[in-house]
Amino acid sequence: MMSALSPHIVPIKNGINFRDLGGIKTKDGRKIRPGLLFRSGDFSSITPSEQDFIAKQLNLTHVLDYRDKTESQLKPDNLWHQAQYYNVPANPLSDDVTATLTKELINANALKKQAPVDFMIKLYQLLPFNNPAYHTLTNLLLNNNGQSIVQHCAIGKDRTGVGVALTLFILGADEQTVMNDYLLSDQLLGPYREKIFASHNIPLVPEELEQRKQIFAAKEIYLQSAIDAIKDRHQTINQWLENEYQLTDQKRHIIQNYYLV
Repeated sequence: MMSALSPHIVPIKNGINFRDLGGIKTKDGRKIRPGLLFRSGDFSSITPSEQDFIAKQLNLTHVLDYRDKTESQLKPDNLWHQAQYYNVPANPLSDDVTATLTKELINANALKKQAPVDFMIKLYQLLPFNNPAYHTLTNLLLNNNGQSIVQHCAIGKDRTGVGVALTLFILGADEQTVMNDYLLSDQLLGPYREKIFASHNIPLVPEELEQRKQIFAAKEIYLQSAIDAIKDRHQTINQWLENEYQLTDQKRHIIQNYYLV
């Protein structure tokens, strides 16, 4: 049974923000093939039956985990048969911002330096550049002969959000389509956010609670900050793809032929 929010949501009770990019349209009128490109939060809580579903029904083979090593060790993915696992952290090399959300929920030191929205904007401005995780992603898209991939972080919002935006731009989606997919995370993560706050016994006044919620939100201004930073550095999305990831038109066409119909 699929959610009324999107036909792409994978029906895994213990998954987080898990969905298939299949069916998303590109500017040239094609669509992403179903069952090949997925996005998600971590898989640390899925059950053996859900692992079996992912292996047999989805036939999902490549898992690209953007979490830091400490995150992935604390809550390791419950991997399924045939999964090829890559753990390449996508966190920017910065002392001021981090995408490790649960740490920031408990430790508010970073928020004492800057407002939460400013904190998130800076994170998104850094993620698209000099990021080894996204180089791994583009290499997989180009060189794995069209096999299935799920990219994920802790809750599938920030590091995954920019990785999926990169994927959709490679495939030829327009900016509004990329933004629409990103904003869906905010709706899907509502219950999970409440669960996270309920599970940590942190005495927070309403203003502090609202600050934390800003960090757990998927806001248009966040992803737009990444897009604006890309254009500031490279003028166009296509120039970013070529300059940052060596994705020429020819290489993009190879990827598009794998994943579009």
